[in-house]
Amino acid sequence: MIADRDEDALAWAGDDDPSLAGDAQASRPPQSIVVEPAPAGGQTPGVLLVTYGVLGGIYLIYTFGWLLSLQRFIGIRNVSADPLTEIMFQFGAFLALASPALWFAAIFLLTRGQKPLSRLAWLLVGLLAVLPWPFILGAWAQ
Repeated sequence: MIADRDEDALAWAGDDDPSLAGDAQASRPPQSIVVEPAPAGGQTPGVLLVTYGVLGGIYLIYTFGWLLSLQRFIGIRNVSADPLTEIMFQFGAFLALASPALWFAAIFLLTRGQKPLSRLAWLLVGLLAVLPWPFILGAWAQ
């Protein structure tokens, strides 16, 4: 009577569970599991992420350089009586101030799907393209 209850405990709706029934196949170790590597485009290496962070910090410093040079220039310039000239100056000042962030974002947007080396090369080109030259040259002139 006890043996019948034990067998009932190991069965579910008439199906025997091979892992609990002491079957010969269940006692064998499982087959080796092959873990496939993630696809190449899955994750960015850590060194590359740190490099992007450092370059992003440099672009942020460039933004502050443009801000300081624009403040210095606005302090010494004469306000134009022509409204179109004033609007164009303000627009140019805004673009100069936003150029490092726009370059950084544009590179990440336009180089999707390309090799990281090309993205890095364009970011390095941008370091010269959006350098706040008025700040650099103004600091040397004083």
